Amino acid sequence: MEEEKSDQVTIEPLFFPSKENEQKLIQFLSQAKSYIRICVYTFTNKNIVAKMLQMMKENPNLKIQVITDDAQTKIPSQKAILDQILEEGKGQAEIKLDNSTVSLMHNKYLVIDTDYIATGSFNWTKSAVTTNKENLLLIKSKKLVQQFDENFQQLWKDFQFMNDRILQQQQEEIDKAERQKLKAEKLAEQAAKKAEQEANADPNNPNPTPTEPQTKPKKAPKEPKPPKEPKPPKEPKPPKEPKPPKEPKPPKPPKPTKEPKPPKEPKPPKEPKPIKQKIRKVAQPKKKRESQEDEDFSDDGEEVDVQNDVEDDDDDVAEEEDSMEDFLAEDDSECD
Repeated sequence: MEEEKSDQVTIEPLFFPSKENEQKLIQFLSQAKSYIRICVYTFTNKNIVAKMLQMMKENPNLKIQVITDDAQTKIPSQKAILDQILEEGKGQAEIKLDNSTVSLMHNKYLVIDTDYIATGSFNWTKSAVTTNKENLLLIKSKKLVQQFDENFQQLWKDFQFMNDRILQQQQEEIDKAERQKLKAEKLAEQAAKKAEQEANADPNNPNPTPTEPQTKPKKAPKEPKPPKEPKPPKEPKPPKEPKPPKEPKPPKPPKPTKEPKPPKEPKPPKEPKPIKQKIRKVAQPKKKRESQEDEDFSDDGEEVDVQNDVEDDDDDVAEEEDSMEDFLAEDDSECD
């Protein structure tokens, strides 16, 4: 609780563009006795640099550490200022650069001894003082100083000294140029081989088989295949000749009419056979009947002859016999 009460926090805001507020920042720097730790993205304000160099000459125990982005060393005007700080502050000034090609070191703050910090959007450039809309907070707080100083020490550990980083950048540029040169040579070699193949190509063979190179370049782009020639259109087939019409078959000669058969001569009608008449039986005396039976027996022989003649007749005669038998049957029934 006593430490919190002793940490009296004061904050003064500065707004830019303003030459007056630039002088307030310079006066704020002049309070440093042990060290000034600056972490800014761009550092080109000559008035602030002049004040820092003056303070190092006046106080040999004063240490100044600067962290900035490595992209700023590629700007000649900014690199000249950083070189001036190192040259005139030998043994007292140190500068480290961000060694990342992906991210930026975009912080904007400074730490003075164990009591003061300044932070805001303000970059340490001439345009930030004369034209840009910027802000800066001048803060007195031991607790905040400790937190910002921890962040600065971590960045200082991760980054490289300016001269080492510059040498590394130069080597990276050389390697990049060498890679580009090798790539250009490969492309030129491939183009020369392609031109040679086209010059030696057989005009009758639009798709020659490319000869394999002796040494295959790694990941070399494949040459595009020449487009295939379109196939010539097929000639239309000649129309088929129409078949000659079939000759009609000669009409068949009419079949000769058969001569009618001469009509059969009608058979002469058969003479009717004499009809056998059956003699009715009449009741007679017994003696007279016996003598009659003898007579009948002789008559039976005649009936047999007549019957044989009847069987040889046609169907018409048979019908007449049937009708006659019916007639005789009626007579028999009457006799009975």
